[in-house]
Amino acid sequence: MNFILLGCVGIVSAFILTYLSIRYFPQWGLLDFPERYQLKRPRLPYPGGLIFLSLSLFLGLIDVRFLPVIFGVSIIGLLSFLDDRYNLSAKLRLMVHLLVAVFIFYMGIRINFIGNPFSHTNIELWLNWPYLAFGLTILWIIIIQNAINWFDGVAGLSVGISGIGFFTLGLLGIIRPELFFDPTHTSLTLANFYLSGCCLGGFYYFWQKKILLGDTGSQTLGFLLAVMAIFSGAKIATMLLVLSLPLLDFFVVIVRRIFIEKRSPLKGDLNHAHHHLKRLIGEKYTSLSFILISFLFGLMSIFFTGIIKVIILFIAVIITLIGIFWLNLQSPTRFKKSVVYREKNTKEPQRNSKT
Repeated sequence: MNFILLGCVGIVSAFILTYLSIRYFPQWGLLDFPERYQLKRPRLPYPGGLIFLSLSLFLGLIDVRFLPVIFGVSIIGLLSFLDDRYNLSAKLRLMVHLLVAVFIFYMGIRINFIGNPFSHTNIELWLNWPYLAFGLTILWIIIIQNAINWFDGVAGLSVGISGIGFFTLGLLGIIRPELFFDPTHTSLTLANFYLSGCCLGGFYYFWQKKILLGDTGSQTLGFLLAVMAIFSGAKIATMLLVLSLPLLDFFVVIVRRIFIEKRSPLKGDLNHAHHHLKRLIGEKYTSLSFILISFLFGLMSIFFTGIIKVIILFIAVIITLIGIFWLNLQSPTRFKKSVVYREKNTKEPQRNSKT
């Protein structure tokens, strides 16, 4: 039961580090910048993502195979920390994200195959279509990483959904016999339970807005989710189901900005799905509602396989899209062009969401 032990280690470590960060970040000058957005409230400890970045460095103690992941997440985390403090350009950040994703690919962490739901076999990509494997891996990492970042517009949401993602991957390693009896997956199961524990341990403080996550946290968690899904045997369909809410919101927002509002998709606004739901039921209930939905999707991804999982994924996509469009119709700004912020400025009032 080492996975339970490591999960508990993650919970306790994150809880203590988050508590200490809330207490000492103000003394170190690590606070957000409400005055940049004409907000009149006390400055809050920020970026809390330093907690998850620090805890992720201990993955190397579980297995040395995680060293490339540690190197990659360190670059992502450092870049995001500088962005949180100094508002780096979007082009610079995207270039570094691409370089890190390429590094991960050439370190052997890639989408080598995808499952064929109709025959319960795998479609080999790396051996037959290496360029396709390269493109899918890079896109997967960049999209998951930024979808989690964009979805971090209400308190605790990205932390909670990321925790569900790691927990789902860990549970797969226990329940599914083809993974449980594979010794190479043991360390992956342990790592996923450790990371899910970290998210659970810090969730309460982030949900209560005692501390703000920042890009340092959302980019770190998104990167780790994308890489661990590949590392765990290309669990693409599983992560697509668990992360269907942030992923579909990500694509709907891009389509809306480009084709309806005729502007750059990188110019942020406050018209994401979570912003609309927040106006209806409040911030805390919005966060809990989306996390609960992701948890249910995670359970379905574990207990269903093959064509059944594909059908469930399709149904989940349809229902989620209907929900997102309904939320847009409830918004008083649904037919108005969004108030455009510089990409960085959309983190307010949570200082957590990139766009």
